[in-house]
Amino acid sequence: MDQLLLFLISSIALTLIPGPDIIFVLNQSLENKKSGLLISIGLCSGLVIHTLILVFGLSVFIETNEYLINYLKYFGTLYLFYLAYAELKTKFNVDAKVENTNLFFRGLYMNLVNPKVLLFFIAYFPNFLFSETISTSLQFLVLGSIFISQALIIFFIASIASNNLASFLKIDTKNYKLTYFKSLVFIIIGLSILL
Repeated sequence: MDQLLLFLISSIALTLIPGPDIIFVLNQSLENKKSGLLISIGLCSGLVIHTLILVFGLSVFIETNEYLINYLKYFGTLYLFYLAYAELKTKFNVDAKVENTNLFFRGLYMNLVNPKVLLFFIAYFPNFLFSETISTSLQFLVLGSIFISQALIIFFIASIASNNLASFLKIDTKNYKLTYFKSLVFIIIGLSILL
């Protein structure tokens, strides 16, 4: 149980460290709280898939396949550059509206095309195996469930706090400067995937 508690504490600390996922949530929540919540659900759905990859042992194949990891990096960066472009396009097209399902899939894609997340899971989870009698796959499932639960809670809190702060500071979310800022965030996240 000590190992699981340590895993929970370290997972919370890692989730709170400003990284692509939480910055993405904060960025999308400025204008609309619901957008941030849907993005959060999408991101955590990606974490479910990463966990299942560990559980079913596909991590070894991915870890040893450099071409697949590079493909994911480049695809992820291009996707985020596309989101930066889409943000600007939406700003200058008043009728353009992002559907709720698109927000969910944005979060999902963002998580899945970032190979650093899967590589992090592969490197991080084995350090917290907590039983010699329970199968490794089941332990990965337990650890994944803990990680996803805390991440979803933190993303939800970050989303609500970001939106409330924007309202409190009376930030004009329709201002073109904010649109440029949000697009810039997508570009920075995209470049961070390549590093």
